[in-house]
Amino acid sequence: MNSNRYRNHNNVKCILFFLTVINFSCGFTTVEKQDYEWQITFEDNFDTYDRTKWINMHDNGNRTIWSNNESEWYKDENVSVENGILKLSAKKESIYGKDIESEKQFEYTSGMICNAKSFTQAYGKWEMRVKFPFKHGYWPAFFLVPKQRPSLPEIDVFEYFGINEDKIYTTHHWGLDYKGPGTGNQGEPFYYVKNKEITGDFSDKWMVWSFECFPDKMIWKLDGKIVFEATDGIPTAPLYMIANVAVKDHKENDFGIDDTGLPYVMEIDYVRVYKMVPKK
Repeated sequence: MNSNRYRNHNNVKCILFFLTVINFSCGFTTVEKQDYEWQITFEDNFDTYDRTKWINMHDNGNRTIWSNNESEWYKDENVSVENGILKLSAKKESIYGKDIESEKQFEYTSGMICNAKSFTQAYGKWEMRVKFPFKHGYWPAFFLVPKQRPSLPEIDVFEYFGINEDKIYTTHHWGLDYKGPGTGNQGEPFYYVKNKEITGDFSDKWMVWSFECFPDKMIWKLDGKIVFEATDGIPTAPLYMIANVAVKDHKENDFGIDDTGLPYVMEIDYVRVYKMVPKK
């Protein structure tokens, strides 16, 4: 055997081993060992509209959010399924609305889905493939809340406020009660909120939004890429889902709502929820 070749071969092995040690000890690698996998616990691909899974109002029976001064009243008829796509439609039509909190005349109707009666889960992953246009005053959202009242923490997987076409938000609310008139709590240490403004092209574009909740962290993703992370106020109670199109005359829009080209339609391809299970 050629002794020089043997020494050179050993030298190469030592160098490779040394570089490998440096790579791991210096944190150059971003590969994280994942000892779990996702298993589906809830799924709707909207081949039909399954009323055993969804209701078209909030869990408490309300069909608007009075505290937000919203302009819509949610109607069952504004929720439909066509060719495997769920559609939530907002329309300009006058309707008298009355629920457990108040009553008045509304100038818009809209659609929402809520699965509070059929499914809740603590920790895991919630995912939606969705598309919606931009229009001033129309506010599509996907969010998670517990059945307790007040419903905090609230996880807004996304909110497209109908103010800026190129901005969408993920938001986390937690604490004892929401901030605002009539709550008795006007901020810390009773109410906390953190959000992330994301800039991009969101109008009339199919997107996959997801939220992952672990005991030590929360992760928001758009098309598989992390857009927001948080560790404060992690929900421990089981959560249910709401998707809706609210209508609101935001002051940023000079209190105007665009009534052209209605109905406004939010389209949902699927909704899925997963739990973590050990890898086999």
